[in-house]
Amino acid sequence: MLTGLQYAKMIISGANNLINQKELLNEMNVFPVPDGDTGKNMSMSISGAKKVAEDILDGQTDIGNVADKVAMATLRGARGNSGVILSQLLRGFAKEMKGKKSIDAKTFAKCFSIASQTAYSAVMKPTEGTILTVARQSSEAVAEFAKTSDDILEIMKKAVKSANISLSHTPDLLPKLKAAGVVDAGGKGWVVLLEGMLFFLEKGEILPLEESTTLADTSKLETTANEEITFTYCTEFLIDKSSPDVNVDIFKNTISKIGDCMVVIDDFDIVKVHIHTDNPGVVIQNALKIGSLNDIKIDNMRYQHNEKIIKKPEVEITKEPKKEYGIISVSAGEGYSSIMKELGVNHIIEGGQTMNPSAGDILEAIEKVNAKVIYLLPNNKNIILAAEAARDMAEDKVVIIGTSSVPQGISALLAFNNNSSWEENEKSMKEAFGLVSDGSVTYAVRDSENNGVVIKKDDVIALNKSGVIASGKDINEIAFELCKSLINEDAGLVTIYYGQDIKEEDAENLAEKVEAEFSDLDVSVQFGGQPIYYYNIAVE
Repeated sequence: MLTGLQYAKMIISGANNLINQKELLNEMNVFPVPDGDTGKNMSMSISGAKKVAEDILDGQTDIGNVADKVAMATLRGARGNSGVILSQLLRGFAKEMKGKKSIDAKTFAKCFSIASQTAYSAVMKPTEGTILTVARQSSEAVAEFAKTSDDILEIMKKAVKSANISLSHTPDLLPKLKAAGVVDAGGKGWVVLLEGMLFFLEKGEILPLEESTTLADTSKLETTANEEITFTYCTEFLIDKSSPDVNVDIFKNTISKIGDCMVVIDDFDIVKVHIHTDNPGVVIQNALKIGSLNDIKIDNMRYQHNEKIIKKPEVEITKEPKKEYGIISVSAGEGYSSIMKELGVNHIIEGGQTMNPSAGDILEAIEKVNAKVIYLLPNNKNIILAAEAARDMAEDKVVIIGTSSVPQGISALLAFNNNSSWEENEKSMKEAFGLVSDGSVTYAVRDSENNGVVIKKDDVIALNKSGVIASGKDINEIAFELCKSLINEDAGLVTIYYGQDIKEEDAENLAEKVEAEFSDLDVSVQFGGQPIYYYNIAVE
């Protein structure tokens, strides 16, 4: 019989093996897009399950309870297509183990079949030659083997052996894999997890956590270098449903029209969403009709592909054909710059308050971006005139999106659609940043009075579009006053961007205070890394 304690240790051992080999999986990743993050996504997805399993190590928990907690933790932590499918494989295990104190070999074998069925049903358009195929074919082999075996260890050995055989045939089913000379990375991740679980059953000890230096043979990955990525943004998040009766099918049908690789998992009170799309803002807007959002992650897969997989030496961009669109943004702060690159910005001009770039600086950036139409986000009122001067000198078409802050710029970027006309993009980007109310927290450089607020030199001050609205000595207290001034009855999301002089812990404390005061709002904390400003606050 397999107990809850044993299953918990199997999960920990499997998770360690997956984490150990994440770089191997990253290097193999070419499908569905070659963005080099399968290992990272699967290891992050299983990390929550590992922690849950470690907390359970008391030997007294029913296996059904352990399996349910493991599956839920994996779903909550799921990242990427492979991570979401992994969560559903473990959900299938939990379904078969539900209500049981321990399980026998026949039940254990059936877990693999239910896991495969659950994973297939979660994917709108299943593709053969992936983790789904590996899970299905190995489950079929296990089901046949279990007819003549009642040994849990032998069944696990059969699962691993058959999964490896199936994995070896994935290049025959997916031309992308054969061209790159690799097997499916997600399928390999499932095999690695099973091998770690088998390690515990065979040796009675958990496979240790240690970084592996083994890498795949990626000599053929260059063949994917010029591959067209259909949709730019890998968008995923959790929805905490406002009601158990909300219709998730309407949401699924709506977003399925604007992306691919869609997985929407309706699991009791939460919904896990994963989709590749050019319109993450539209996906999020429709999701908010179902409930509040958590763990929002938007990755630019084109950027990931170029930076993490191809790793080609820089070449003169003018030697390549002009792309349709390019984006330039002004930004100060490594956190802000990172976010903008993830959202598709091709060139970042370092600058902002007290360090405004010149028209010449902006023109130089325009000349580096090889595109027919270039969108320019100044992100500061003092930079707009220089941007207009650079636009008038440029040979290419430059469209200025008149953002006056970085949070406005981020909102505008989320509205950009690579498949829209330049006029439609200009309109939607301007509309998007117009919905953002934002302000900042900084310090006073002299004694003064503004908006009736008496200010002393070195005071902490909060500013919104009306001017100074609060002054004092406590940074978080002043920031909280700013949040209250920005939040209105239409607000749904507050984003707190903390600067280089603020600790993450202090920013989280501020977020908790805002959540306590405004329980119906989603509050997100992001590292901006900006100088001068302790905080930038955006409300949408």
